[in-house]
Amino acid sequence: MASASHPIQLRQATIDDLALLRKWDEEPHVIDADPNDDWDWAIELQRDLAWRKQLVAVLNGRPIGFVQIIDPAQEESHYWGDVPPNLKAVDIWIGERDCLNKGYGTQIMHLTLVLRRRQGDGRSY
Repeated sequence: MASASHPIQLRQATIDDLALLRKWDEEPHVIDADPNDDWDWAIELQRDLAWRKQLVAVLNGRPIGFVQIIDPAQEESHYWGDVPPNLKAVDIWIGERDCLNKGYGTQIMHLTLVLRRRQGDGRSY
């Protein structure tokens, strides 16, 4: 999913991304944004859950970030509390430090919203 105005593509995260995601987890800017979470990447990347998508943002063939889209009503920890069905919660990380403050997060959010609309499964918040 790329175009001239959006050179970023989103692809499914896989177990092959394990080392990269662990590396990004250790980046100071990622820790600052998400200091206390253990994502259990080795386990979670192998789980295919209907209520969750885990995607890698790729810029010109280079992975630069991560996107997780969940239905908070179905999320297992109930972090979001009691919420109505068919909402979407979106986490976006720019993992690569040299890709910060360049508008890539905005492009990734735009692509995420386009993806949600195309699939027609819930409102994004």
